[in-house]
Amino acid sequence: MNTTLSNQQISFYQENGFLVIDQLLSRIELASWREAVDEAVKQQLDQAKTHNQSRGESYYKYVFIQCVNLWKKNEKIRHLALDPRLGKLATDLAGVSGMRLFHDHALIKEPWANPTNWHLDNPSDPYYTRRATMFWLTLDDATVQNGCLYFLPGTHQTSRFEPIGGLGREGVGQIFQEYPEWEQIEPYVAEMKAGSCAFINGMVAHAAGPNMTTKPRRAFAMLLMPEGETFKGKQSVLPDEYFNSLQVGDVLENNEHLPLLYSRSETA
Repeated sequence: MNTTLSNQQISFYQENGFLVIDQLLSRIELASWREAVDEAVKQQLDQAKTHNQSRGESYYKYVFIQCVNLWKKNEKIRHLALDPRLGKLATDLAGVSGMRLFHDHALIKEPWANPTNWHLDNPSDPYYTRRATMFWLTLDDATVQNGCLYFLPGTHQTSRFEPIGGLGREGVGQIFQEYPEWEQIEPYVAEMKAGSCAFINGMVAHAAGPNMTTKPRRAFAMLLMPEGETFKGKQSVLPDEYFNSLQVGDVLENNEHLPLLYSRSETA
């Protein structure tokens, strides 16, 4: 795994709100991730079929297949996702003391999938911070044709914590109703080779195009929370028993549900 960061990369991330790292994984590592994600996604989809669970509203279900918290259900994913090297990369980029895993999710754009609208991540989370980040690993080449990522550079500096810019049928540019000043920002087109990754600030606007090919575009993402963050009242994907035990202002530090990937204090 390529875990070396330059000062220029850190500065780019902090200024723009994202960073693409080419060829993070070796070919052997990429093969392991593909095998683990394919296995875990199949398990979860098979279970959903068994329980007759729907993929949801008609437009959204054709944006991507999303399987959440695979690290809790698949030992191979757990081993790969809880790698402290990923936590250290995120910690160094965000300039925080450490990182916890909030949740993971496989994101698979099937052939002819709809675009993913411009949106922000952190306003939907149980904590508010401008230092959360998402690790987004592409398991297939991500191209303009099959739904690569797009970013609006620097928007993490002026975005607000109110949830807006959903993924539904309102339109890919819905976010500009709330942020008209962003309409003239030239998007960064993030085509990536398989095994590359992006770190994405939780407050930067990002989107993905449609998949206009006959093959799926697979990705695996992890939302990472700086250690020491406090509960703001939203449940999101927190389990009921943990959510019901929290009060606004509590520190989110339950290792069973929010495992600590890396901490400077523990390595000092």
